[in-house]
Amino acid sequence: MNGVSKENWRDLIPEEVKRVYQNAGFGGRLGFGRRPGVLVIDMQVAQIGDKPEPVLESVRKYPLSAGEAGWAALEKIKELLNDARHAEIPVIYTVIEHEPFDRGLWKNKMPPAAKPVKASAEEKAIVKEIAPRAGDVIIRKKRSSAFFGTPLLSYLHHMGVDTLLITGCTTGSCVRTTVLDASQNNFYPVIVEECVFDRSWIMHAFNLFEIDAKWADVTPLREVQEYLRGLSAKQ
Repeated sequence: MNGVSKENWRDLIPEEVKRVYQNAGFGGRLGFGRRPGVLVIDMQVAQIGDKPEPVLESVRKYPLSAGEAGWAALEKIKELLNDARHAEIPVIYTVIEHEPFDRGLWKNKMPPAAKPVKASAEEKAIVKEIAPRAGDVIIRKKRSSAFFGTPLLSYLHHMGVDTLLITGCTTGSCVRTTVLDASQNNFYPVIVEECVFDRSWIMHAFNLFEIDAKWADVTPLREVQEYLRGLSAKQ
């Protein structure tokens, strides 16, 4: 969308829709809990390509790529991870790694999902700019939610995490379903606004609006960084 950026995605939401949601009482704030962890969702080459370029160019080589939007978010995720590591909080990555039969009927809705990501080391790799470090957790998932069919919930309980700082892609699929599961498991889900993205600005905006209204706080990176630096100061 021309003229739409992460700073003004709310402008895409019609005023009538905003009023309907306000009248319904949606949009309360959850805030942060006591023990956060960063969740980096599917920041793989298959999802953003191997270089910054317009999405319609990137998808020629990587059909699921979000192109430039992913690379813009990548720079912000790097900033967040620097603060998270300084605060010594857990960092958890998810990667999509599956064979075609793992997707069941979903592959009929999304034919590219039938391609075995496991077969391509390049595509399944987490982009090197934010490569996991020693002590980080990597969750391999087969569906959209980071919780579905994975040990994520058990790991979070073991680490004492009550707040998930959620980053990655895509806003309308893996991010959204993960937020729903986090909310339903009584975590504080926080979408770090500049650190998530989608292939479509329209879908990105509408999903952020819905998520922020009902399940999580969509919070600017600056506020999240202040929260993390406050934790560091207490150590």
